[in-house]
Amino acid sequence: MLQSAVSSGLSPRRLRFSTLTLILTDRCNYRCSYCYQRKSDRELPIPALTKTVDFIFPLLTRICYINFYGGEPLLGFDRLRRTVSRFERLNRDGKRRIRYSLSTNGSLLEEEVLRFLDEHAFTLLLSFDGSAQDKCREKGSFRRLVALIPKILERPRIRLETNSVFTAETIRHLSPSIELLLHLGVPRIHAGFTSRVKWSPASYELLKKEMAAVRSSFLGRFERRVDVPWVEMAQPDRKGILRCDAGREQLALAADGRLWGCFLFPHYFDGKERDPGGRKYCFGAVEAFVADPEAIYAKTMRAIAGLGMASSRTPEKSCVFCGEIRSCWVCPLAAAFASGTLGEITAGTCELTRTIRQEKELFKKAFREKRRASGSCVRTARSS
Repeated sequence: MLQSAVSSGLSPRRLRFSTLTLILTDRCNYRCSYCYQRKSDRELPIPALTKTVDFIFPLLTRICYINFYGGEPLLGFDRLRRTVSRFERLNRDGKRRIRYSLSTNGSLLEEEVLRFLDEHAFTLLLSFDGSAQDKCREKGSFRRLVALIPKILERPRIRLETNSVFTAETIRHLSPSIELLLHLGVPRIHAGFTSRVKWSPASYELLKKEMAAVRSSFLGRFERRVDVPWVEMAQPDRKGILRCDAGREQLALAADGRLWGCFLFPHYFDGKERDPGGRKYCFGAVEAFVADPEAIYAKTMRAIAGLGMASSRTPEKSCVFCGEIRSCWVCPLAAAFASGTLGEITAGTCELTRTIRQEKELFKKAFREKRRASGSCVRTARSS
């Protein structure tokens, strides 16, 4: 019999989740230079996976998201397929719209896998650093992915997105990589920057130059900023003092069978067995959580509630004394990978975040001016 929230004594109205991330394995066949994950041979135990799916299904919102992550999750393709099948059986009445996504380096995207992803309308987040691919990721993978992307785009139900990461050493590849992705027809592009490798003043100047080149290219192609395929540049700004969203409508099941508020927690605390945060911020093994979900959830969320910009600090000062705190959104876990301590933001992370924020403002300003100029031309044409 399938385990349910009701049979475990939990009222479905008390907890609701829109997102579940499943870390199928900590194994990976790549060794990317900037990767923050500790690799191991761990694979998500089938009993923990099954129990989690059966328990959480009644607690999912009507529109919900199931994300498959790793390591390289396609090394656990059997688990992925098994999980989708179980969700489909639980959702026989079709009352929930389940949307699946997969984050992958693309090395194992063979015909069988693509067919499965297409059948189940997956969002496919493909890790691809453009022209910097062979410098930071697996040598020789650039050509494979360039040849693979058109094949993915031929699959009508796969929603392709790419994720590129740039360091101080590869920032000169930003604009050529964006151009390549546009040429290949990628509809949604994610591009981020890591401060785990130190940025020099010259690197920041090159970053600004590359951003200016991308901005100029987009202005020539798109009428509105919201139409830009670079997701982070097209998104509206978030205002307010950031608090950690872990556990708020989302859960992540790690490869060791423990539940967390987001997929970054198990990677950060992996190898830090003596760190009390590894227990404080964790919902524990799925078996224990299912036995007493309300109490465990409430206790863990009290700890997570203390994470955010208001409790963070740089080497210079506490973030609450910064005039930019309401527009600065630094994930506490992402910052901790660089600093080594939750709540601490390195000077490099702070400076890089500020620079990107300023560049986004330039994007917004450029498109506002283009819109005003376009409106002025229309009015002039009508009056003449």
